[in-house]
Amino acid sequence: MNTSAKPRFWTTKMYNRLSRYYDAFMRTLFPAGEKGRKRVVEKMSTGRVLDVACGTGTLLELAARKGISCFGIDISDGMLEIAKSKRMDAEIINASYYDIPYPDNQFDYVVATNALSGGYIEPEKVLSEMIRVCKVGGEVFITEWPKAREDTFTERLIVWLASFSDDAPKDYEAIFRTLGYIPEIEKLEKRYYLYGIKKKLMA
Repeated sequence: MNTSAKPRFWTTKMYNRLSRYYDAFMRTLFPAGEKGRKRVVEKMSTGRVLDVACGTGTLLELAARKGISCFGIDISDGMLEIAKSKRMDAEIINASYYDIPYPDNQFDYVVATNALSGGYIEPEKVLSEMIRVCKVGGEVFITEWPKAREDTFTERLIVWLASFSDDAPKDYEAIFRTLGYIPEIEKLEKRYYLYGIKKKLMA
């Protein structure tokens, strides 16, 4: 994918700058994201969760309240600083979701909320890593804005406008299928979905 046509908006530097305001920013402008994180945590019972783009640790904070062992990675030091300031019992480190620094089959839940929609992001690589570190029988969850099933003028306009902030909808169901999984899909908002799979023992 050629990403050199225009500069990226959501850079690590931008996340660092916004980190102290990010939670309030998201609650105000994107409340569906909060709904998505809460719904993901509702699906957890006990065990270990890894959030592969944990940001300020909002999802981990919710999971920790349920007694779940929490782990988080992100590449923004500013966001990680806010996450660590929440004083939850969690291991939070700077790392990329393209190269998750944990062995295979480590977590009962591996999650990413609002983390794969960037036009420059390669979701298949990220999901492959998420599945790798998930235990067999464990669950992988993402919440995202999917590609529309119909190519309408309105949809093209929305996609064009979103491109100015690096966002691009993707066919996450198809991506999961290329990895050998048929996801369960839950509609959270008109254009916001929760995708979940249970890791199976591959031949």
